Parts: sequence; C-alpha cells; structure tokens
Amino acid sequence: MQYAYCTEDGKTWEANLFAALQPDQLEIKRKSLVCVECKEFAWFRKESTHGRPSHFCAHHAENCSLKVEYVVVDDPLKQGTETADQVKNGDSIVVRLDQEQGQEVDVAQVQPSSNSGSDIGGKVFVRPHTGAESAQHFTMRRILHRLVQSPSFRLSKQEIALYRSETDVLVKGPVQSVVCNFANITLPATDNMQLFWGPIASVGRTQDGRVWLNSSSNHQSTSVAIFEDTVDDFLSSFKITNLEDLVGAHVLVVGKVWTATTGKPVIWCGSSKYIVLRRYKDENLQAVQ
Repeated sequence: MQYAYCTEDGKTWEANLFAALQPDQLEIKRKSLVCVECKEFAWFRKESTHGRPSHFCAHHAENCSLKVEYVVVDDPLKQGTETADQVKNGDSIVVRLDQEQGQEVDVAQVQPSSNSGSDIGGKVFVRPHTGAESAQHFTMRRILHRLVQSPSFRLSKQEIALYRSETDVLVKGPVQSVVCNFANITLPATDNMQLFWGPIASVGRTQDGRVWLNSSSNHQSTSVAIFEDTVDDFLSSFKITNLEDLVGAHVLVVGKVWTATTGKPVIWCGSSKYIVLRRYKDENLQAVQ
C-alpha cells in the first residue's frame, strides 16, 4: 500500500514521506498504523537492500477494497494450510516443546479470519500410558496458524498441554484460558506461564544484546523480549538475517508477563523453542528497476 493511517497523530501518511521521518518519530508512529479503509493492523516496510521501495502492508478485513493477496513462498512441509491445522472437536491438543525445531520463518498467505468450516483433520498423538486418551499432536507453528485464522479456536474450551519434556508440563488448560492475544492482556498479570500472540509492528536490539519484538498501540504496545543469551540461537534457528523482515509477522510465545516501567506488558522469552513467527509477503510488490 502507498498510504496508511496513523492513530497517534490522526494523519494519513504516504510511504515515502513516512520513510523520511526522523528515526525516533518513525519508530513511534509505526506502532500506530492501520489501513486507511478498514482500520485493521498495518505495518511499515523500509526500503530493502534488494531495491524494493518503502511501503505499507496490512491484515485487511475480508471486505476491504484495499485488500492485497499475500502468498506462501517457503512452506515446503505445508504446515500453513487449513487441512494441516484444523482441530478435531473434543480432542485435546499436545505440543512437545522439546521436539520443536527452529526453521525459516513462515511466509504465508494472509487470509481473513473465518468462523466457518468444520474442525476436522490433523495428526493423532497417543499418550504412552495405560488407558491413554487420543490427542492431537500440534507444533507451535500450527497453533499460531489456528489462532490467526479462527476466532472460534481462540475462544475454544479444548484442552491444550505444552510439555517441556516427556513428563514436565509447562502450560495446561482450555485454549480460552491459557492462550491470550496481546490486546487482551490484563495487568497486573498472574505468575503463570501462558501462550501469548499478536502482530509485530517494530523490532529493535538494545545495547544489552536483547532483541525486542514490539506490537502496535492497539495491542497495548506489548513487547516480547528475547534474552541476550538466547538471541544468537533465536536468529540462527529461524535463519533471520535482518530483524526488519519480522515487521508485520505474527508471533506466538510461551512466557510470563511483566509490567514495564512505562506500564506496558512485556513477555520474556528464554528459549528459541518457546517462540514461533509467521511473516507475510506481497507477491505483486516489485523491486525498483
């Protein structure tokens, strides 16, 4: 998109003029961007080293006339598909964090959230004990995809359990109770580990070596802080060479919420196995010739 609306100053910005802002002003305003028409979350992409111009993108509402089609470009395992990610009604969901493996950040087609469709399919996992119950074995990546695509899944009472090891349960409970969007975080938070998710509006790295993934003002400006001793593993596991490529992505992280001195929520991530990201690309956006 060439234009986006900034809720911080009440102005509609053209991409080149936005790119010319002073760095500190740009970082403030890029956390308050929405589509000029549907007012859904938008983000700013700086000019790339490959010659692609500065531009805006957005997760548009389904009926938005400015909606852009985004495409999958590197999902060879087909993990970002409705068939792979749907959930059987009644079955619990198991995630084995000790089996999570870092890989390139998903680049996926943006599709409007839907309340329709039957929740069928998915893989089956059987717990190895007497009288074992059937449960679906999901990865963090698949959980994030369902959260992005299905409002009904976000409100589900289905049981989800994240195992740190074979017997060590890190998070367990109904999806609606243990999974929280950034916009719905309540402070002061409980001391319990939970799953938190939302969009990334800006990124940065502080002098102490930590990487910060910052959400928009509509999502309480929530930040995910990645510990300095985890950063290198995080970057290499997900093959991230430029932090700016994460702007606009959705992130899902396991952690606890703390209140920053500014009053905003901060989620600390202490392991690359506790986080997954999903980014988006416009196939029609061409490099400047």
